[in-house]
Amino acid sequence: MKQRQSIFILRTLILLASLYFIPFSNEARAEVEIFKVGGEGSFSVEGEVVARNSYWSWFQSEDEDTDKNYDYFFTRSRLGLSLDQAYIGAYIQVQDVHMWNLPENSLASSPQGPLGIGSIYYLHRGNDISNSLIIRQAYLDFPRVFVKGLSARVGRFDYLDGQEVMYKNPKVNWLKRIRLSERLVGPFGWSSFNRSFDGIQLAYDGPGFNLHSTATRPTQGGFENDAQNTMSGIDLLTLTGTAKYDEWLPRTEGRVFYYYYNDNRNISATPGTGGLNEGNIRINTFGTHWLRTESVRNGVFDMLFWGAIQEGEWGALDHEAWAMALEGGFQSTQAPLKPWIRGGYFVSSGDTDPEDGKHETFYQLLPTARKYALFPFYNMMNNEDLFLQAVLRPKDSTTIRADLHFLNLHEEADLWYMGAGPTQGAGGIFGYIGRPSFGAKDLATVFEVVVSHTFSKYFSANVYFGHAFGKDVIDNIYDADDGGDFFSLEFKAQF
Repeated sequence: MKQRQSIFILRTLILLASLYFIPFSNEARAEVEIFKVGGEGSFSVEGEVVARNSYWSWFQSEDEDTDKNYDYFFTRSRLGLSLDQAYIGAYIQVQDVHMWNLPENSLASSPQGPLGIGSIYYLHRGNDISNSLIIRQAYLDFPRVFVKGLSARVGRFDYLDGQEVMYKNPKVNWLKRIRLSERLVGPFGWSSFNRSFDGIQLAYDGPGFNLHSTATRPTQGGFENDAQNTMSGIDLLTLTGTAKYDEWLPRTEGRVFYYYYNDNRNISATPGTGGLNEGNIRINTFGTHWLRTESVRNGVFDMLFWGAIQEGEWGALDHEAWAMALEGGFQSTQAPLKPWIRGGYFVSSGDTDPEDGKHETFYQLLPTARKYALFPFYNMMNNEDLFLQAVLRPKDSTTIRADLHFLNLHEEADLWYMGAGPTQGAGGIFGYIGRPSFGAKDLATVFEVVVSHTFSKYFSANVYFGHAFGKDVIDNIYDADDGGDFFSLEFKAQF
């Protein structure tokens, strides 16, 4: 363990030292135009390199045979080429990922299972080193289809639910990106490999409203090295309608959505009530979100609601579930550091009775789960999350965020879940892990801090630390007197 910690400290120092060798400039752009195409078109290139070192200390006593303390490192490089014209556009993005030092001895017997995210990467790959070169995105854009405002995209692309419409208002955009989007569908952007979606996207952008729909199949990715493969056993249909911010109602955005999810991989190791429930998973999800801001003399109030209900089939069982979130906050625009204090409560259904022929655990589909669990040992399934949050801006280029979460299971008869959706089309890995509660509901209290700094348009960095104080559910599985820790340091260079 001491050797691993020494390697982690050395690698962190090397990453910090690299700051001195990167040229900073305030004139960088997100993409570089290479040449003009015709009178209005252009051909551009963009790229980025992300380097991240992560350290995990999982919930387990020191005398266990498995390794709960480890760190791993990865780099992810992307190069994108785009063609933009009045009636057609094209984009292709190549991604290269290299990972090192994945833990070889951090998979414990059930119910303990994988001891952190590094163990899940190793479980997918079966090797402490991983590398992947893929075509991550490749699509054609048709900015105008038949009528003005109607557009189409065909190929492999990203989809982030809740971000169908964005605005010039930075506060509204932050709330949409950080507190509303990707709860159910997203590219799993925090993971090393990410996921993409193969299919078609249609959008109609009208005065005051937006209609958006996709019909896709996700790629593998996330924790899976072979991220280019399409998961042909999963079908996803999305349909959303957005009443734009400050158009229909003052300083308010409203959105309704419907998602159809069909998983016919028939993986037997499916965590669910009553044990293993092999068979198709077909889920209809209906939901809405509402966002409002209100300016006063000294600052801005924000309020948001997100809710969803589900019905369908979970193998041989009927599926009925629900989830909701209610949040609010106030940012002072005149006080030092511009403090933004927020709080909220999220709750999702769990299964009340394993023997009643129903599956009542809210299913999170294909999300970017870490947006709502920065210490990702839990997710939005059978979960209650009461949180307080403070965001400070010492200067325009620096953001400090601190969260305090009080976590419980909603139903003690159900499981403690973690994960961010399917990552393999075949091979037996379902995508979510469920651990028994042994009759308890108290999961953990988490304190976490993330500091982000933008050095220039070329370069940024962020550092995260979170500590989880394990409660009854975790204590029933692990000897977790010391709790759990997660630390990450990430640098991003882009042009």
